[in-house]
Amino acid sequence: MNQTTTILILVMLATSSVRGAEGIAPEGKRFPLCLYSIHTVDEMKSVKRYGWNVGHTYAFKPAFLRTCAEGGMLSMAHLPGKSEIIPEAEAARTIRQLAASDAIAWWDLPEERRWWRKNEMALIANYCKWTRRYDPRKRPNYMYIPGHYTIKGVVKYVPHLDIVPASVYTTYSGMPHAWVRWRMETTVKAIGVAGYTIGDDYLKGQKTPVAALELFYGGKKDKPVKIMSPQGAYHDFWQCIVSGARGILVFSYWHKRDKPQYEKNWQVYNRAASQITGKERLGQMILNGKELNTLRCEVTKGPERTEQFVPRGTNLKSLNFPSIDFLAKVWNEHLYIILVNSAEKPVSARVTGLPGDIDKAVVLFENRTVPTKKGSLEMSFGPLGVHILKMPLGTGKPSRSDD
Repeated sequence: MNQTTTILILVMLATSSVRGAEGIAPEGKRFPLCLYSIHTVDEMKSVKRYGWNVGHTYAFKPAFLRTCAEGGMLSMAHLPGKSEIIPEAEAARTIRQLAASDAIAWWDLPEERRWWRKNEMALIANYCKWTRRYDPRKRPNYMYIPGHYTIKGVVKYVPHLDIVPASVYTTYSGMPHAWVRWRMETTVKAIGVAGYTIGDDYLKGQKTPVAALELFYGGKKDKPVKIMSPQGAYHDFWQCIVSGARGILVFSYWHKRDKPQYEKNWQVYNRAASQITGKERLGQMILNGKELNTLRCEVTKGPERTEQFVPRGTNLKSLNFPSIDFLAKVWNEHLYIILVNSAEKPVSARVTGLPGDIDKAVVLFENRTVPTKKGSLEMSFGPLGVHILKMPLGTGKPSRSDD
């Protein structure tokens, strides 16, 4: 049996295992929750219950499609190459063979290709054309981009990619958690600067920003680095979403073994993933809700601004943000507000501009409610704290008490 025949058999087996499975955004409807470096069927079955739905491996072979299918997940299908010129006929053969599988979520292009290297960018540009040409389903393209790129760098990739990632490795980058907002927002801004919009219609040029979160130890014995706290991990997950992420990746399932504390962070990511995919269907709210921009939030106690920082690769002397950031969306006749405290101290805040007929808000996942009065409510946050609110919408109009 030759190699081509073996590949085709494996792909067919993978396809038959997942036929009819619901895809993930932007091609499908589910919120993307992807794990780097997950390898076995048992591992995938163990994490699927939390909502993780896409697997990745650096040792990609066509058999991985079958592994993902049997594990109940989809796959990032990796295409080979570094800086060499790959003939179109060779790439077409690989893409056609893999594309027979329904287990593919995204095409995973060679990562970290440098935009200033002609051959490397030609590799990415060619693959993005060829997956459209030789994949009958024209599934979306993704390439991992390093976390230190500024808007200028990210813009170079936007025309080619359907999924545009922000690599958000806070402690590895030596940054306070307020940096997460800068990292995600600059990636979102790069999409607009490049002349594109955000949305699921990727075949007509819309883009999907996603965030890759930290779950590894980047230090060495002679150069130890700070280890992220569970509170920091939960903050980063939700701050990325508040700042525009429409999908979450974690690097990596394998490296959670690096330090004992990372098992705690892994459980935090599982909790957040469960909240995204659970009965509240927050993933659908994030993807499909209509953003409400009329609310305001002011700090009433504690630091009004976050810690200052200087993003790598910029000419900024220092940067900080308001301590509280939030995302408000209307979906399924409810108003949802995700509030995040990026200050590393306790903060109290007041939200104003709520619909006047709402008398309380449910604090999801905390088994409590908070009262509202004249279109406003007040909440307290621990350091790097997160609250997610839900309130039904009646016939009342938004309050103008903050005008």
